[in-house]
Order: sequence, then structure tokens, then C-alpha cells
Amino acid sequence: SAPAMLAPAAAPAAPAPPPALDANGQVRPIYLTPPQTLAGTGPVIGIDLGTTNSCVALLSNGRPVVLRSREGYNTIPSVISLSAQNKLLVSHRAKNQLVLRPTHTIYGAKRLVGRPYDSAVVKQVRERFHYEITPDAAGRAAVRLGNDVLSLEEVQGIILRECKEMAETHLNQKVERAVVTVPAYYSEPQREAVRKAGHMAGLKVERILNEPTSAALAYGLNRELNKKVLVYDLGGGTFDATILRIEKNVFEVLGTGGDIFLGGIDFDNLIVDFLLERFQEKEGVAFNGDGIALSRVADAAERAKMGLSERSTFEVHIPMLMMDNAGRPRDLRVTMSRQDLEKICDPLLNRTIDVVRDVLLDAKLRANEVDDIILVGGMSRMPLVREKLKGLFGKNAQASVNADEAVALGAALYSGSVDKVSSVVLIDVLPMTIGVAMPGGGFKRVVERNSPLPTQRSFAISTSQDNEERMELSIFQGEDNHISANEYLGTVRMEGLPRGPKGSVRVAVTLKLDSECVLHVEAREYSTRKEVKATLATRYSPEELQRQLQVSKEAVNAAEERRGADLKDRAGRFWGFVKKALGRK
Repeated sequence: SAPAMLAPAAAPAAPAPPPALDANGQVRPIYLTPPQTLAGTGPVIGIDLGTTNSCVALLSNGRPVVLRSREGYNTIPSVISLSAQNKLLVSHRAKNQLVLRPTHTIYGAKRLVGRPYDSAVVKQVRERFHYEITPDAAGRAAVRLGNDVLSLEEVQGIILRECKEMAETHLNQKVERAVVTVPAYYSEPQREAVRKAGHMAGLKVERILNEPTSAALAYGLNRELNKKVLVYDLGGGTFDATILRIEKNVFEVLGTGGDIFLGGIDFDNLIVDFLLERFQEKEGVAFNGDGIALSRVADAAERAKMGLSERSTFEVHIPMLMMDNAGRPRDLRVTMSRQDLEKICDPLLNRTIDVVRDVLLDAKLRANEVDDIILVGGMSRMPLVREKLKGLFGKNAQASVNADEAVALGAALYSGSVDKVSSVVLIDVLPMTIGVAMPGGGFKRVVERNSPLPTQRSFAISTSQDNEERMELSIFQGEDNHISANEYLGTVRMEGLPRGPKGSVRVAVTLKLDSECVLHVEAREYSTRKEVKATLATRYSPEELQRQLQVSKEAVNAAEERRGADLKDRAGRFWGFVKKALGRK
């Protein structure tokens, strides 16, 4: 049966106005006050912290229940905004500001979490989104909201706080614990950033679950199944494909893959391209509107995409979109067909199918060996998605799982096992390879992607100088053969080594990953078998990193350009419209 819906009681109090920045202008929780301690008892809620929308659920009499927002919806937009009166707005009230105040409205921030400011990924987001992205003191991406600079953890924390307050309103008691879901392809720093965001919101994150695994729980828990299932998760910002073996209440991931830059936002951008091209053809003038005008087109693109999942045509009408050079108002009026939408979206959907094929190979399965297909994420409602999956697997996707709610429901189901011994067993895998930097910038793979978790791998390193008492080793995550295209996790510092000739002192380094993909490092000197002090210090300064690894700046720039060119090739001409609208060169 379908999960129950709870209507909200009274709306929580509005957040207080933000205090000023500190004297040093440092990024700090200006809209949130993190607690000194968090309770280890009390109710545990499940939160699907999405790129475009979030969902909250909890267990009620053993059944997962989706909570409604104060506006009566079962999901809330993952958006925050600063009003003209300098008031912080969250959720639906914030999304309403997206057209009116695009530079003061933060959306899609999940794509930025845990990323260095100068990475190719952040560069792409900066060209696409209207709000200002700026580096923090450690070189990580942060955002500007009014006169304040917020860390991405704080932005996510504000949304998590909204989820927490929804639960507190329904339960009429304090909530300080949660199971939070993340994309399967999230890196180790991104997972840690979610924990930090939870703490800022006043939540102890009891467990981080991968979104496809959580959706599989919602589908298969306590159903006595013996099946292999594909979870096809096409959300607002990311795509994940995961194949699991479900045997009663044992959920084993056989293979996972994804694309962190493939989601509803990217489809919307291509529809914006289409609408503005049709506008230019019909009106005979190029679009020269500002950021507000472009936001109106983006809003219309999203509505058209959703509407065409239900019907064959959709009328887009934006009155007075812009003024031409003669001062005359110009309207945008376009009739889109489902065929138009499918032609626009086909290349992106083909990329998702390519990922699914790769995951089948990783799982060592043929398509006909997959028993069921579970669709997750709003974009999976597009009829063409079902057609393409049926073409590959020869069967229809399941219709019993709610694409918007499944992930949160699974998290709520898992929350029931946090405080007691449970029959639920989750066997997940490492989504991306973890390895170490080599001289010249090469990448040595240590723990391969799709390794079952928990896991550990050991390797040996030797001193490179006489009487060397300290060594450093930088760790990265990714699939490229060069470290500059992968994500920096941190530097292991090993101290207190015995003195001796070059190469005579050897250290065994062990990388351990727990069931939640959290990395731990151990080091032991061979001759004495004594444990060496090893700390993993995460830094994001590219200059410091290049100094440590002695990687030439030319090599780093070349790799960044290769990745940047690949990313830019994916998304049509949307950036040109954005730059023109925002007055950027």
C-alpha cells in the first residue's frame, strides 16, 4: 500500500535575521547556530537531500510516512533566498524568488558541495548559475548571499534545518537524529560535508545512505524477495545507476555508476536553448534580456518539461520577455510537442543508457538477468526513459515505487534499525577509485571502484632520502590516470620514522573504508612493526598541492582544459545566453 501522508500542524517560526560577518570576514555559520552537543537518543528521521527537491519521512507504527511541508507538498525545493527585505527564505518561498531575484537565490548547490573553487566542475557551475560563487579561505567553493558568504555546508544545513523543523512540527518534539541520503557517486569529502551540514542544522547524521540503495530498501524491504534489480535514478542534478541483489533483507550492490553532471537542470538548459532559438526565429531579433528574463525562460522550460510527460503538446507563453532596440516589448510564444522534447533530450538520455550498460558489465550480468527496474527521480517520469529502458531490458519498469518519495522512504525504513539489532544488511560498493599521487602527477590506483564495503588495501613505500624521519603521501579519488583530473582527498603525514639510509626504511600504508565510504589511514614501519603516527589532513590549496607533488603547472592546466572542454561540449549554447543576460564577457 502507498505510504501515509501527514498534514502539517502549525508552521514553524521564521528564522531570525542573520548576524553580521566576523571582523576577519571568514566564512562561518551566520544563519545557523550549531549545537555544542547532540542527543544520542530520540526519533530518527529519513531525509532525501536532493539537488532540486528534498523529502522527509519517518516511521510511524512501523510504516514509512512522508511528511508534508507547511504549503502542503510532499517535497520541498532545495532552495534558499534573500528577500528584498533581507529576510532568509527557504523552500517554496525561496523558489518563488528565483525569477524575481535570481542573483540572491541559491539553487542546485548540491553540485558544489565539497569541491575546490578552481575545479573544472565549479567553473562550469559558475557559468551556468546566476548567483555568485566565491572561494573560501581554504580554497573551497562558497556562495555569496547578499553581503554574506556562506559555505556550501551551511547552505545544505539550512535546507536540512527546514526538514528537521518539518519533523518537529509533526511529532511535536525535538528531533536531533537523521539518516541522510547522497548520490552513489558522491566522493569521500562530499559525504563528510553532508555530515557537517547535518551538525550545523542540529542533526546527528546516524548514517549516510546511497540514494539507489535507499530506494531499493523502499522497494524490497520485508518482501522476502530473491531478485536482481536496477535502480535508475535520474534526479534534478545527478544520475545514478545501481544494480543490487536482494535476498530477503540482504541488499548487495553488484555495480554502480553515474554522472554528477547529468540531471533535470541539464535538460532544462537544453529546453531553454530551444525556446530562445524559436523566439529568435519567430521575432527576428536575438534574445538580449537580463538575468530576470532568462530566469523566466528557465521556469517556463521546467514547466514545459513536466507538462510534456503527461500530454503531447505544451504552450509556452512569456509576455513582455524583453524590449527590442526600438523599445518595443517582445513576447515569447512557442508550442512544444513531446517529439520536440524527446529530440532535445535524446542525447542526454542515451548517456544514461551508456552508464547502465557499463554497470551491467561491472556487475557481470546480461540485461535479461535483471528482474526488475526501479525508477527514481522526477526526470524518470519522462515516457522516453521508460521506452529506452524497455528497449534494453525487454521489460517495463516497476510502477509501484513513487519516484519522488522512494529515497526518503527507504531512509525512514533504515532509521528503524539505528537503535536496535536489525535483520537489514546493506553491502555497498566504492563508487570511484581511491589511489595515491606518483612523481610527475601520475595516479596509482589502490582501492578500485566497485570494491565491496567495508574494505581495506595495503601497500608499501620507502624513504627517498638518508635519515628521513617523515614522509607525506597525497590521496586522490577518481578514474583519470593523472591526479589533476581527480579529486584531492588529503595528505597522509607519517612521522617518527627510524633513521637510516635511503630506501632502508619501509612503511606499510593501509587505506580503510567503512560501510559508509569514510576513509581511515593506518601506517606501520616494517622493521619494528610499530605503528607510525599517520594523519589525513585535507587541504584544497592547489598551490600547496603542486609544491608537494612537484607537478608542473603546465600539466595541471592541460588536464583542466581537457576536462573543461569535455564538460562544455555537453550542454549546448545555454552558457552564451547566461553570459549575455548577466553582462559577462
